[in-house]
Amino acid sequence: MFPTPEQVADELLVLHAQSGDRRALAVLAHRWERRLLLHAMRLTNNPEGAREVTQETWLAITRGIARLSDHTSFRAWAYAILRRKAADWIRRRQRDRATTTLATDHPAPPDAPPPTPIAHALATLAPDERELITLHHVEGLGILELADVFSVPTGTIKSRLFAARAHLRAAVEAANPSEKENCHATHR
Repeated sequence: MFPTPEQVADELLVLHAQSGDRRALAVLAHRWERRLLLHAMRLTNNPEGAREVTQETWLAITRGIARLSDHTSFRAWAYAILRRKAADWIRRRQRDRATTTLATDHPAPPDAPPPTPIAHALATLAPDERELITLHHVEGLGILELADVFSVPTGTIKSRLFAARAHLRAAVEAANPSEKENCHATHR
């Protein structure tokens, strides 16, 4: 599969950033900030936590980009860093909750629209399954990149992705039984 023009641009920016070009790193950060922030939000379910995780991720990217051995693997590398930073943030938060009774969740505002059926179904998945589905289907990471992000073999990614899709399909069908009837009717 050929890289997209966006991927080629990112690869060139990574090469320039690795050679010390601060402007290239700034452009790369500008291109990736929103994607990483959105994924951090998915992982932390907390706007302040997502911003903190994203900031920590960019510090790690800035410090380590010169040591990135394969400039074409930036996407997977960045998401892997973000994933570790989010896990650290969640552990710190759980530890803090054990020592305090203050609630730090941020519920949706009362005027927020209800979640879509797919968003509701995604919320019922295990965190790793939800992350795998969103990285693959929303962010567009391929099997090899996902294997790098999750540090597992590609076969494991394929089987986890298959299982996550099955769980998502079951959750959508459970939430919307009429969709199941429609789906079965179209396959007859």
